[in-house]
Amino acid sequence: MTGARNPSFVELRELRYFVVLARELHFGRAAELLHISQPPLSQAIANLERKVGTKLLERTSRQVRLTPAGAVLRDRVEHVLIDVDDAVVATRAAAAAEEATLRIVAGFPLRATMLPQIASALGTQFPELALDMTEESANDAVDRVRHGEADLGLAVCPAVDGRLATKTVRREPAVALVHRQNLFASRDSVTIDELAEHRLLLWPRERSAGSHDLVVSLFGPAAPASLAVHDRLDAAWWRELVAGAFTVVPTGAQMTPEYVTVPIADSPSDFVTDLVWSEHAPPPLLAALLDTIDELAQAEGWL
Repeated sequence: MTGARNPSFVELRELRYFVVLARELHFGRAAELLHISQPPLSQAIANLERKVGTKLLERTSRQVRLTPAGAVLRDRVEHVLIDVDDAVVATRAAAAAEEATLRIVAGFPLRATMLPQIASALGTQFPELALDMTEESANDAVDRVRHGEADLGLAVCPAVDGRLATKTVRREPAVALVHRQNLFASRDSVTIDELAEHRLLLWPRERSAGSHDLVVSLFGPAAPASLAVHDRLDAAWWRELVAGAFTVVPTGAQMTPEYVTVPIADSPSDFVTDLVWSEHAPPPLLAALLDTIDELAQAEGWL
């Protein structure tokens, strides 16, 4: 054969036929595996040889063997076909994911702060992806991901184990939250030692173990004068703050005009907000989801 043809006209079907024949080295067996008769197979191989401009197979009455050029093509095409098959599988998975529902559970109070921005970014990037968003305590949010009841969790200082993966999407300094009539309310900042002389108000550890432990750890050996534990929605929480207690929250915590946040000058730790997912059953399009949220975090200055 003379005059190499443009290989861009080679059909994927011809390459698949050639690879099967190159493995079997027998037209009858190859045709059977391809669920076609021998004449179409012979014609496809002849067309392929014409297009690439060289013999790929030596045929005799007793055997079929690859030429050196055929061996090169076989090795290259096998990898190409694997890549093509992988691409098709990935494309179908992406299409299925875009038509699926992503179950997101957010720890209190992130549904009213970060979650709307994350939902907006995901909705823009994946318009066919339905978002099912719920709010739980941080501990319950992590448990729902762990038990497969949610695909993605969002929580402040989540307490996780080895079955879950996390990615930090926001880091915030710890600040003291007080009632507007508190003696610290007009201060530019306070210190750990100053706060330790007053009553610390905390939420139950079983609601949010990670952030509870972080607040306690801020004081180290300088334990607060007293400590009260109440649910944030209890009337006792409000009464404690009005009476002069303080609590510690992330800088961006949602609050009413009755509350004031005061920077802690010597706080040794920050609150972190993490995405949480199962390593054994990750959500669809995980890499793309993380990329989208990463871009949002950078744009919003969360990190």
